[in-house]
Amino acid sequence: MDQQKRLLLAIALSFGLTLVWTQFVWKPQAEAEAAALAAAMDGGTDAGVALAVAPPVVAPPAPVPLLDADGGVVLDADGGVVYAAAPTPPPLPPEPPLREVKLDRATTRLVFSTEGAGLTSAELTGEREREEKSLTIPEGYKKLFGEKFDPPPHMNLARAVPSVGPNLGVSMLGGAPVAATARYSVVEESPGKAVFSTRQGPWEITKTFTWKTDAATGTAAGYLSQLSVTVKNVSTGLVTGELGVHALRAILPEKEEAPSMFGGIGNQASVLCRVGDDVTRKVPPSEGGWFSCGGGAVYEEEKKGSMHFVGIDQQYFLTALWPMDGALDGRCTVTAKPTQRGAALIIPVSLGAGESLTKRFGVFLGPKDLSLLQAVSTTATIEGPAPSFDPQLEKTVDFGLWAVICKILISMLRFFFGLTGNWGVSIILLTLTVKVSLVYFTHKQMLTAEKMKAMQPKMDEIRKKYPDDQVKQIEEMRKAGIDPMANLTGCLPILLQLPIWAALFTTLRTSYELYGEPFFGVWSNLTSKDPTYILPLALGITMLTTQRLTPQVSTDKTQQILLTWVMPIFFTAIMMNYPAGLALYIFTNNLLSIVQQFALRRYLKSKGQLVATPAAGGAK
Repeated sequence: MDQQKRLLLAIALSFGLTLVWTQFVWKPQAEAEAAALAAAMDGGTDAGVALAVAPPVVAPPAPVPLLDADGGVVLDADGGVVYAAAPTPPPLPPEPPLREVKLDRATTRLVFSTEGAGLTSAELTGEREREEKSLTIPEGYKKLFGEKFDPPPHMNLARAVPSVGPNLGVSMLGGAPVAATARYSVVEESPGKAVFSTRQGPWEITKTFTWKTDAATGTAAGYLSQLSVTVKNVSTGLVTGELGVHALRAILPEKEEAPSMFGGIGNQASVLCRVGDDVTRKVPPSEGGWFSCGGGAVYEEEKKGSMHFVGIDQQYFLTALWPMDGALDGRCTVTAKPTQRGAALIIPVSLGAGESLTKRFGVFLGPKDLSLLQAVSTTATIEGPAPSFDPQLEKTVDFGLWAVICKILISMLRFFFGLTGNWGVSIILLTLTVKVSLVYFTHKQMLTAEKMKAMQPKMDEIRKKYPDDQVKQIEEMRKAGIDPMANLTGCLPILLQLPIWAALFTTLRTSYELYGEPFFGVWSNLTSKDPTYILPLALGITMLTTQRLTPQVSTDKTQQILLTWVMPIFFTAIMMNYPAGLALYIFTNNLLSIVQQFALRRYLKSKGQLVATPAAGGAK
């Protein structure tokens, strides 16, 4: 019992002492500390209170030796080096917000993003500046009978590639890299100028886009613009690296088609790089080609030397980038993937503390009109001194082996278009001109064929006499006054036409002058296939007719079937998906050939030079 009383008394005394301590010692001290902390957070301090939390310790910058005016090290009286605190670089500014800058030009709607300060959209606004659209056979016949269809969307020459960058992005390569997706702030925004700036590591990069403005409306005009890139070293030492300026575009693979014999001319975008006189032009290889990346074929290449331009060629449209003040020594890279095309000008950069470098680049976003591309060198610069360098953007129009003939055909078509105002009629007049120029050769061919028909019995007799000796056959034919090579003259008019067909095909798939130009009715685009297949089928029928009217010299049945039936059917199958303008040319040529055959046969008959026997094809 006494023990229980003593235990209760001890508990009571402990409780009392604890209460006195909390009320008269601990509580006042806690209140004082809280007051001091609150005063410190408000910017003031209580003079009689010390904070319990110690401030962070900041290490002083490493000292650097003082330099005199001549750059020499300053020494004290004892010969020691006099040090000063090293200057600290200015703090990095906060990352600017992500936003878009839109600019409506007379020719283009431009959208810039501060992520990379480049183009995420460059939509052309001209009526013909649209994506190519192929109609199905039912749609083609509906259009033939008057049904209207919505036009395809306008051509967009700039789509940003996620995680890679926008079109006209800038990057720094080397020990202090800057990604093409770096965030920029907008410094200036007006109808004729847009200025972006960023600070990344030791680099401060300023991108200035300028356009010519229409004096009357104040809006930006034309397809040309100027990009000035200024790189400044904001660190306290020498910094080296490489400046890359990129032409880049995302591609929608489902809207691209590779060229093929029976599939048409295709519409694949290619990457371009001109170093010296060599123009590199590449598209993604087919699956299983050079090597695969991410499930798709990829082409990558690097060229070193004097760089003239890089770009992306979308068949009839072009994105081009070139140095305005002369070719730059460095390297260009081209990348062709199924989902993107990219080309970059890369030049070395070495800047001391506070030094800066400015490079001017010309930019073309528009149709591959030869007159526009040839005028680039004579177009006055938008800002700064006049350029003295011609990048020769006309080299982006690739006529290949047929360049000379293509340029002649374009000149003739322009002339006829000036007379008629219709490119389809111009092609018909071109066909007529070519046909008239070949009348002499056609006449000689028909005379030779008629002579060979008259000598056919003698030729058959020689072949039967020496069936297995071709050399002896030729000797005997020559003794009989027969030229064994005369058969080849029958092919001369066609052989003379083949380069023209090839050149016209190249012109139709390359020249913007003919892109989207109509003939009449359903043939609203001479550079795309005939959706009704009327022209290719009519071409095949007229070709069959022409072959049957042509005197057949050979008695070889297989050769006759090949020339009369197989070749026209094969040619018709190829032309199904080729440009309607080419089918129009060959169809017109065949019609003129039929008329010419009848006229020449009548002429030869009047001269007594026509052999009475019918042609092997069945013509009378």
